[in-house]
Amino acid sequence: MKIFFVIAVFISLATESLFTAAQDTMSRGSQGMATAAAVLQARRTFIFLDFTENTWVHRPEDVNTRFVSGGFNANLMYEIFIVKNVFTFAPGISYSNVTVKNNADVVYVPDQGNDRGYTQLMPIPEGRDYRVSKISTSYFDIPLEFHIRIKPEMRGRNLWLAPGFRAGWMIGNFWKYDGDGAGGYNVKYKVYRIENLENFHYGVSVRAGYYKFGLYAYYSL
Repeated sequence: MKIFFVIAVFISLATESLFTAAQDTMSRGSQGMATAAAVLQARRTFIFLDFTENTWVHRPEDVNTRFVSGGFNANLMYEIFIVKNVFTFAPGISYSNVTVKNNADVVYVPDQGNDRGYTQLMPIPEGRDYRVSKISTSYFDIPLEFHIRIKPEMRGRNLWLAPGFRAGWMIGNFWKYDGDGAGGYNVKYKVYRIENLENFHYGVSVRAGYYKFGLYAYYSL
């Protein structure tokens, strides 16, 4: 089902911890210990918490998405200096959830010539009352970013920019529906393991902010 081209906007909260060794404990140490300390001082770990608003592009005709379609990313990133305090490379790991509220049923259509058949989104007919129809997907991701700091000497008041890339594997999905069912009765259910979704996703990103707060945008390819 080729509908999961997702664009998301994120509000990010970043916290950092700098791994260091005390200078006075290294002053009388061996050369090998001093080298290890220098390596540790050249790397930082970051936790980015991204709260997301998601939508689809290239969606089927008459399928619309709702404005409030929240999700989140929990990112742990490891920063390696290329130009100290100015330009760094940051690989990491991430758990992400993308939820998109929409006006469609998820319909599996069997195909006599294909054992898998296919899955499509069918707009909910006018006149049928429903409260929720949403598709939620979860991924284990590998994000890669380049961090560029502007005026890094201004601790706590520096601007930064972080273009990047991320790729990941789907670890779960479901469709949730709450509304009228057959015969006009109210029904509420979840359908797990939706058939024919793309398991692998990847895309480009950009992060920009001030101190520990910022905006993050991701476009899935």
